[in-house]
Amino acid sequence: MTRDEVRGAIVNMDPPGGRVRLPTWFDEIAWHKLEYLGWRDQRSPMRAYLVAEVDGAAAGALLRQVPSRAELGSRAMMCDLCRFTRRFNEVAVFTARRASRDKRQRLSGRGLHLCTGLDCNVNVNSKTHLGPLDPTLDELIAARRDGLHVRTAAFLGRTTRG
Repeated sequence: MTRDEVRGAIVNMDPPGGRVRLPTWFDEIAWHKLEYLGWRDQRSPMRAYLVAEVDGAAAGALLRQVPSRAELGSRAMMCDLCRFTRRFNEVAVFTARRASRDKRQRLSGRGLHLCTGLDCNVNVNSKTHLGPLDPTLDELIAARRDGLHVRTAAFLGRTTRG
């Protein structure tokens, strides 16, 4: 994806794609290894962006991290996209305002638990110890990547449909 495609994909902003600060490492991205591109805004750390290819086109959303509550303690949480269980401070709730011309629908949003480092791609490609009845490592990683792509596309589809 080009810089303009990534900026134009984020449609739940006013105006769509306006003032998107791309990561400094954008030109070094290995697109074939990613199921989605996720990064945080350097000037506003509670703001994040999520962009993926959905049905042959770029789709993206502006996300806002909900401040975590201290009473969670050391409870483990699961990311809704990669389905990995992580420590409570490594997963947070992110919300995305729906993209719509109708102002009443814009007030509704979508939320999900997401890895705070936006590193689900690393998780699904990680090697694990397999038992004798488990599928091969290549099959396991392929299934994880497919699942991550399907769940990301579904979230972006619900968020970006106007």
